[in-house]
Amino acid sequence: MKETLYFGPKTLAEALALLDKYRDKAVIVNGGTDIVEKLAHRAVDPEAIVYIQGIPELKTIKEEAGFVSIGGTATYKDVLASPLCGKFAGLIQSVREIGSAPIRVVGTPAGNIGTAVPAADCNVALMALGARIVLAKLGGERVVETKDMFVAYCKTQLEPGELIKEIRIPVTDAGTASAFAKLAKRKAQDIAQVSASVRLTAEGGVCKDIAIALGAVGPTAVRVPSLEKALVGKSIDACLAEVKKAVPPELRLRNPRNKQYKEAVVGVLIGRVLKAAYEELAGGGK
Repeated sequence: MKETLYFGPKTLAEALALLDKYRDKAVIVNGGTDIVEKLAHRAVDPEAIVYIQGIPELKTIKEEAGFVSIGGTATYKDVLASPLCGKFAGLIQSVREIGSAPIRVVGTPAGNIGTAVPAADCNVALMALGARIVLAKLGGERVVETKDMFVAYCKTQLEPGELIKEIRIPVTDAGTASAFAKLAKRKAQDIAQVSASVRLTAEGGVCKDIAIALGAVGPTAVRVPSLEKALVGKSIDACLAEVKKAVPPELRLRNPRNKQYKEAVVGVLIGRVLKAAYEELAGGGK
């Protein structure tokens, strides 16, 4: 059995140098809720493990230049405790659905993005919020929209030598609200069968702008531009009536056992989060 090296860098620069050295032979361990199980069962067998939770600069949650930035090692518990993240109801609702309290202590939004499971709750909320992912490597950074981050089942745009430095969520005005919901077999601690999130801008009971994201409806989480375009300019009541029976073409359901069920419930779930976001606006919860 080959030797696996372990590194616990204390700075981002040190971590990026290690990732540049080992490239695709390195595995990043952040919260570890997914990757540690794979390591234990030899589903992955790297030359180097780079544990990044000890890097203070990746732990911060801050607001600057019109964005709330969540550091790459900030945990779900950190997100729930942050007044800045509390501005985004859809994000908070999604995080509360994730696992159990002990999982939220160690699990991270960045880790879930990297894992790219199509049913991951937080990823769907971040996609609806228009979040941007900052990918860092030795020598530079690049920014990827969440909607473009996931390229295939459990695969992302992350390249060898890169890590997720932070997640940037655009700060919205008082006329915008968000919501998240999912359907699962159990009420808690279960993987979504279908999930939905919206970011809604409304004025005078009319939809001025909307972003809709869905999870567990294909190999990746997806935005739903076909439905977004159809709803802009319509009253909220008309929007709710339209989405109720909607089966967006962005769904990529291949399993015949659950295709019919998911097609039947997806419109209802979109309507649920659309209504919740509008009620937040109408009630002054923003």
